[in-house]
Amino acid sequence: MTRTANGATAQFALPELFLTAFGIITLLLVNKAGLVGNLAFFCVLTAMVAHSPEMAFRALTLCFLGLVSNQAIVLKTPIWTIGRLVIPALCFARFLFDLAKLRQSLFRPRYLGALAAFIVVAGILSVMTNYYVHIALLKLVNFGMGSFAMLLGARIIAVRRSDLTPWFVAMVLAVVLLGLATIPLGIGYNFRGSEGRSQGLFNGPFYHSNCMGPMSSLMALLMASVVVFGPYRNRWLCGSLGLCLLYMMFLTKSRTGLGSFIVGFLSIVFLTFMLKRRHLIQLRMRISRSALVSCLLLGGILAFGYNVASNQALTRAAITFAQKGKESEALSVDDVLASRQGIIDYMWANFLASPWIGIGFEVSTHPYFQQNATLFNAPIEKGFLPVAVLEETGIIGTTFFVIFLLAFAVSLASELNVPGLSLLFAFLAVNCGEAMFFSLGGHGGYGWLMMTAGIMLGQRCIVRVQPRERRLDQPRTLAPAIPHLQPSFNG
Repeated sequence: MTRTANGATAQFALPELFLTAFGIITLLLVNKAGLVGNLAFFCVLTAMVAHSPEMAFRALTLCFLGLVSNQAIVLKTPIWTIGRLVIPALCFARFLFDLAKLRQSLFRPRYLGALAAFIVVAGILSVMTNYYVHIALLKLVNFGMGSFAMLLGARIIAVRRSDLTPWFVAMVLAVVLLGLATIPLGIGYNFRGSEGRSQGLFNGPFYHSNCMGPMSSLMALLMASVVVFGPYRNRWLCGSLGLCLLYMMFLTKSRTGLGSFIVGFLSIVFLTFMLKRRHLIQLRMRISRSALVSCLLLGGILAFGYNVASNQALTRAAITFAQKGKESEALSVDDVLASRQGIIDYMWANFLASPWIGIGFEVSTHPYFQQNATLFNAPIEKGFLPVAVLEETGIIGTTFFVIFLLAFAVSLASELNVPGLSLLFAFLAVNCGEAMFFSLGGHGGYGWLMMTAGIMLGQRCIVRVQPRERRLDQPRTLAPAIPHLQPSFNG
């Protein structure tokens, strides 16, 4: 990637992006060697963590990408059971060390303090429940180290004026190439064996369609953010990748994925009007606000016209998609909620039984969980995040969680970080259909990764506006123009 003299504009070097994408694919495929391949993979990631903060963050992305990858691409042995916990822990330790070198406060911005408070409270409440405490605390520690590693890493990389957006674009390119390759290779419908294709349950490069759909929407939204805000030439590649991801999301028939993308994209449009300028910083856009609104209106008009001309073809297709392929003339709310209502009712009953402290962090009272849960393998299914938080941490823990979310959103808004804020809203929307916010040992880690990528992009999409008393012909300077991102050392 090349830069201009002032660093304000860069260019995606396509050969470099494709070379990086193929390198990512090659490293993932090393895991096909089984136990030896897994060991080699994590040795490489460990060396990357030791190299630099930028390489450490890349190692974290590769860990979460490998974790959600199709078993036909990344063969997972017991090495993965430990490695998926060790790499986030190493990155967390590495970023704490880097933070100390930069003489930065651990809890600045304040939402990091709110997140730490929630983690501590959730731990105390889990001990009080005395229900699978060892599992709850291990999951809580993993969530704490992983989430702090990503947020601290984004902050450190911003202070160092590094740019990882080309890396994320290359990673998304690798996912798209792998996803397209799984279709002719016959491994894109493999999570349910031969019945997968007949049911339209496409999982592509990921291990499950319930992961592929939502993650495709978050990646597509990240690519849309690069197109709208990114200070890069050759952004057309991101638009093309976004369309490919939306196509793969359509193959999964993921209502959660579609809904979260709509929430995120509408957030981009809305927030660009709400968050234009604050004090001496200003949001920089590569596509005008009027062009964004015009595209939405034009798309709506074309869709409406086609729907009328085709005798409600789009309406019927939307109803069929919303009902997971079931053809119908009308949308049934019962059919849409059928896959989640039972889980929500079950969690609500648990909340009512222990409304103040909950049942424990990331545990379940379901008989399957009780019979199969082990220290390093205790998966749960929680379909709706608000009820899941109430069930697990009660009213006390939920209060601290809401405080964290509000502090997080307010901080991003005050920094005019529209990409990060829209990815946050989209990720929360995903969690209303597939609760994964705390499961960093599952595909929740990849969702956090996309949200953090949006935050890192947003940190480079603002400019400092010169005060009026200064000369008007002085050039604008690049971000970081945010106080907590400024280095506190001289030179």
